[in-house]
Amino acid sequence: MTNKLISKKTIIAIALIAVMICCLWLLTPERAYAASSKKVDALSYKMTLTLDTKSNSLSEIVTIKFKNNTDSTVRKIYLRDMTPAVLKYDMKNYSEDNKDLKTKITSVTLKGSTKKLGLTFKKGRSAVLVDLGASGQVKPGATGTIKVKLKTDIPNRADRFGYQKTKKGKLYALSFCFPYLADNLNGSWQLDPFFDDGESRSWDLADYSVTFKAPKSYKVAATGTSTTTEGKTTIKADDIRDFAIVACNFMAKDSFTVKGIKVNNYYLDGKYKTKYRKATKLISKDAIKVYTEQIGEYPYDELDVVPCLFGFSFGGMEYPGLVMTNGSSTFSGSLPDYWSLSDGLSHEIGHQWFYAAVGNREYREGWIDEGFTTYLERQIYGLYNGEAYKYIRQIDDLFPTIKSNKASRDELLKTARKDYKNIYLNVAPNKYPKGQEYGVAEYEASYMFLQELRVSMGDEKFGQFLKDFYAKYKMKRVTTKTVVNFIKKYDNSKKTQGIIDFYIKK
Repeated sequence: MTNKLISKKTIIAIALIAVMICCLWLLTPERAYAASSKKVDALSYKMTLTLDTKSNSLSEIVTIKFKNNTDSTVRKIYLRDMTPAVLKYDMKNYSEDNKDLKTKITSVTLKGSTKKLGLTFKKGRSAVLVDLGASGQVKPGATGTIKVKLKTDIPNRADRFGYQKTKKGKLYALSFCFPYLADNLNGSWQLDPFFDDGESRSWDLADYSVTFKAPKSYKVAATGTSTTTEGKTTIKADDIRDFAIVACNFMAKDSFTVKGIKVNNYYLDGKYKTKYRKATKLISKDAIKVYTEQIGEYPYDELDVVPCLFGFSFGGMEYPGLVMTNGSSTFSGSLPDYWSLSDGLSHEIGHQWFYAAVGNREYREGWIDEGFTTYLERQIYGLYNGEAYKYIRQIDDLFPTIKSNKASRDELLKTARKDYKNIYLNVAPNKYPKGQEYGVAEYEASYMFLQELRVSMGDEKFGQFLKDFYAKYKMKRVTTKTVVNFIKKYDNSKKTQGIIDFYIKK
């Protein structure tokens, strides 16, 4: 009797332990992406976009197909439409060129229906709660489809969403202006606010099929692969987190291949276009080459490198398969800035590995994509003696040497603990301590965090960590806990733990 009782208790205990281990395994950072699969997930976006260059407006018809991967019937969904927040910000801060800008979702309907669904606007109208109604509710495991019609003014601003008029013509940067399904985590809608200094974008992947109409004189660059005929551009992009278009009637391109990737190198008809074209071509070639070799394969078949006129205080912007460079100084500036062009372009290309491939929640944990990308820009590309480095050293006397880049890195390491005391990486902008500005943690402190880890772990081990981390989480999403846990697999020493404790808030 006693032996049987002990045996029964043992069996129960073993079973309980097995269940606990299974639960812990499911909840570990490595399983974060898989565990979050219980969500309402956007599968595809079919978009018809029409650019009106006379009224500087964009008309959109966006069909969104989504799947209910939760255990409950979905009766309401959240859309994100950042255009109201962007335009409000522009009218307040760039009021000289932007007055009475308007944007409106004219209707949201179910597939095959013309009946408008009920909408409730929140978060400064950037979050749109859509009531699917009795006929539109989506059961667990089923899919739903809605059609969104929207028209928005395009602000006159040197930014990611805006247009600029020059003596040569007009340039339109179109992003942050397309409605999308809000991120959903375990059935809960994630509604981070619009953030002009950084990004509040979707972390999920979806497929895009886009038709973009513009005047025939406009050259169009877009995320994904595209063809243009008589002013109609057809675009296809799969497994992407965001989408962007640049349209310009004084832009041309040349194309080349590196590591099997087609690069479309666009350039403006500006003062220094010949040197700009050569510099961006060499920077792109070297960046793709060295990142592929030291991190892993580029995630897409094409990359568009597109100049925008951002002025003299803006580096560039990243999207999957497309990066916007700052072409201001080489278009009309009296002193072309190839130093900033090199840093900016190599950085934005680096985001193809960290953000486009390895995704994260940019508003709350922007340090992940920005920190890893800054490391790529400064430590990997910045210390690479490639063709771009040699060429820019010839045409720009101020361009730093590799030796000086190493010296700068080492000087920053000496003062990092003083400079970034109480600057935690995993703190969202709305939780910053008084006086902290965006970028201090996301770019600089995060870069030092990775540099300190490199020194602690050694170049070889840290290099392997980067490769393995990218391979494991390519086309997935990570969190701060995911990163920290993966680091500890490579070095769980007290020194490395001390580095983690300094930069990461518990």
